[in-house]
Amino acid sequence: MIYEVAKSGSSDPKAVALSSLKEQGWMEKDLEHYLFEHLRNLVSTDLFVIGQSSPYQPEVDLLALDAAGDLWLFELKRERSSSDNLLQVLRYSQSYSELSIDGLSGIFERFTGVKTRSLAVAFCEYFGYGEPSAPQEWGGRIGRSHHLVVVTDGADDETIAAVNHWQRHGVDIQIWPFRIYAWSANSFGLELPELYIKGRRISTSLPGIFVVNTNRTYNAASEPYMLQHGVALATAQKWMQKINQITAASRVMLYGNGIGILAIGVATPHRQDSNLNGEPMRYVKLRDFKRLAAPLPPSKIKKVAGKDYVFRHTVLELGGVEGERVWTEALKHS
Repeated sequence: MIYEVAKSGSSDPKAVALSSLKEQGWMEKDLEHYLFEHLRNLVSTDLFVIGQSSPYQPEVDLLALDAAGDLWLFELKRERSSSDNLLQVLRYSQSYSELSIDGLSGIFERFTGVKTRSLAVAFCEYFGYGEPSAPQEWGGRIGRSHHLVVVTDGADDETIAAVNHWQRHGVDIQIWPFRIYAWSANSFGLELPELYIKGRRISTSLPGIFVVNTNRTYNAASEPYMLQHGVALATAQKWMQKINQITAASRVMLYGNGIGILAIGVATPHRQDSNLNGEPMRYVKLRDFKRLAAPLPPSKIKKVAGKDYVFRHTVLELGGVEGERVWTEALKHS
């Protein structure tokens, strides 16, 4: 429940009016499509959607993989859930557990319409596993563990008891209840609680927009390594921890001192400690990596953002509208 609370503290809390998808003119499929488009923002930046149900087909509503290769099954119910819904998602889990990587690749191919790109290769590209042997190694691990989530507008006592039963028997299954609120003529409120599986928090902070200094002034090997391998890195123990600020799905711009933004990419969950010419380093792998055709100079960055940034920081987060402006301008140069 969401309450309106007066800042004066003088009045009682007022519950914001509850609504429903039907009252807001949406069907279950509308919410399914919305969750598909925004799942990584609503749930986790650590998810790669590989399948969505088709009309009249015995398929789970949304199918996704995380960076560990675990399979996530999201079953959406517009009305109050029942224990029958749990049996349905358990049956889906059983059927998917019988599939090899080829079977999961078939689901991925039908979903994307691309028959020339295997799931293992797409998985490794998405999560930043760039070693040549990675697709083969991950091919035997993808989809072996399952997490089941029933997305529902409330749940009855029978469903809660059923979930508790399966959890006691080691099944990763959760109810994820949503609430709909009347908001305005053009929007409605969607409330989703934090999502936990076996005590592990799945919900993560929202991705940001970051500038990472290539450190060309102090370490001549740093910038070439970033550009060649498509990573954002920091060297020396005191700076390495700065890389941890960059959450998965964050947009990253590599900045060379005195030159400007040289390349852009999207952070994957894959981060690793290594060494660069004998010096310890930590890097995060970037997907959709692009080198700019021409650097975006500091003067242009400041003009576009309307803000006088100091780019000496190892990792600098650009907030709000300013960050979006700089990212959009960098895209024009790629």
